[in-house]
Formats: sequence, structure tokens, C-alpha cells
Amino acid sequence: MFLGIDIGGTNIKGLLTDKSGKILSFKEIETPGSAKEIDDAILNLMENLATSVSVSKIDIEAIGIGAAGTVDRTKGQVITSPNIPSWKNYPLAKNIEKKTGIKVFIENDVTVACAGGWWQGNGSKFKNWIMIALGTGIGGGVIIDNKIYTGQTGSSMEIGHMTIDINGPRCSCGSRGCLEQYASASALVKYVEENIAKYKNSSLHEHIADKPLTAKIIHDHAIDKDELAIEAMTQISRYLGLGVANLINIFNPEAVILGGGLSLAHKFIIPIVKDVVKEHALKGVKEKVKYLPIKDQSKIPPLGAARIAMDRYNFEKKS
Repeated sequence: MFLGIDIGGTNIKGLLTDKSGKILSFKEIETPGSAKEIDDAILNLMENLATSVSVSKIDIEAIGIGAAGTVDRTKGQVITSPNIPSWKNYPLAKNIEKKTGIKVFIENDVTVACAGGWWQGNGSKFKNWIMIALGTGIGGGVIIDNKIYTGQTGSSMEIGHMTIDINGPRCSCGSRGCLEQYASASALVKYVEENIAKYKNSSLHEHIADKPLTAKIIHDHAIDKDELAIEAMTQISRYLGLGVANLINIFNPEAVILGGGLSLAHKFIIPIVKDVVKEHALKGVKEKVKYLPIKDQSKIPPLGAARIAMDRYNFEKKS
């Protein structure tokens, strides 16, 4: 049995799976603020997942963790995470190993989403494809010739920090004009907050006044034909399309799969992305690309983390 954990800026998702990929238990919680609180949340999540299916923690062979940010898989560290500021050269894997006695393997969060899509998701249909995770920020992953590409240390495809405008707003990573400043769930909310005064009749005024605004709320209002919500969704989709066009020119993929919470708005986002790609990507590269939402945006990433833990654990046993 293997434990898979996916840690994003907003939520932590965890599951237990057997070697076949059958999900035994699943749970999702909010991401706490501090590094220690995140460690404690992982331990509590493991306890809850094991208890819910009446198994012992000693039956867990290895733990895989997908962490939002740049990672060093060899050292088991999160080097930096723009959306989880408390992680700075943070020894996440070592901390969890010390407290559980179980081997822990760490990867970038979108790498584990790719692994899940490649193992049990709709990415299994393709040999060359890109994953784009749309959440608090934007992450990326890529499968090349049916293999997950992770880069030198495990931090490839940080596409949210692809520069779209060198004079753009300062990003939490320290650079300017990053893609996630224009096309993430956070960017969607920011656009509405900055422009709502221009839309006196927008139904989003009630959410600005009464409770925190979310990307889901904006998407729901776009479906209901709210002018500001439609404009905000259109704006972030156009910028995402520019990023996707660049990636298509570089990788020549068979498919682009959208994950993350904002992927639930795929029926709105994908047609606009396709139009922008048609305009900006190279002829001979852009024509046959498929655009799909992830099969299950909550469970596929932690499932991929479990698969990576399984593969790396078995490899180390043989070495």
C-alpha cells in the first residue's frame, strides 16, 4: 500500500492506493499557513486515511509527495514555493520520514499530476503531452515519448513563471510579468477586484461585499452571463492561450491536459485557448493538438504521487 499526497497553495489532497492503482481512501483538507502546520496536516491526513479503511500505518510501504514549487528530489527539499512562502530550502521529505519511519519521495506537484494522468488518467492515450495545472498559481508537466520529464533536480516545467511581459506586475517568485500573474485563479480574482467599479450592474458586487471572492464564484457568474465575469474569464483564457502556444511550439505535443481547480471551467477556457493557439502557434505544429480537462482533478495528482513513490521505492530496493 502506498500513500500519495498533493500539496497546493489552497488544498492538500491525500489517498491510499494499492499497486494496481485502486484508490482505497481519499481526503482533501485546506493547506495551513506554516511549514510545521503542513507537516502536522500530512501526519493527520495519513492517520485519517489509514483509519478510514481499517489498516495500520505499518502497511504503508512508501509515501509520495507532490509539492507546489521548485524541489530537489535527491535531498527531499522544497527549494522555494511562491504560493507557500514558509517553504525555503525546507526538508519536507526528511521531516515526514523522521516522524513516520516510512520512506518519503518528493516531486513537483504538477509532475505527480502528470504521473497520475499517465498511469490512470486520460493522458494514458498519448505518448507526448503537456499538463497545465491552473490553481492559486500555474504549474506544468510534460510527458516525452511516454516518459515523465522532470529535469535535473525535479523542477522542470515551471511554466507559471514564464515571462509574458517584462514590465508586468511583480510576481511572488521575484520576477515580473509571469504567466500566473495573468492566467491563474488568483489572477482571475484580482482582475474582478480591480475592474468591478466599472461594472455597476455586475452581480459580483454582492460577493465582494459579503464574503471572499473565488474563481469558482466568478465562473458560476460567467455561466449566468454576468458581463464582468465573462470578461474576466475571457481575459485569463487569452493569456493562457499565449502560454500554451509557446509550449506547443517548443514541445509539439499530441495533447494539452488542464488540471487544477480552475480546470473545472474548461468548457469556457478551452475554446478561447484554441483560438489564441490557432493565431500564434506555428503551422504544422498546432493543428492536431487535443485539449482535455484532467480526468479527476482531485484524485489524479495524489495518485501520481503514490505511483512515483511506488516506482522509486521498488527501484531502491533492487539497487
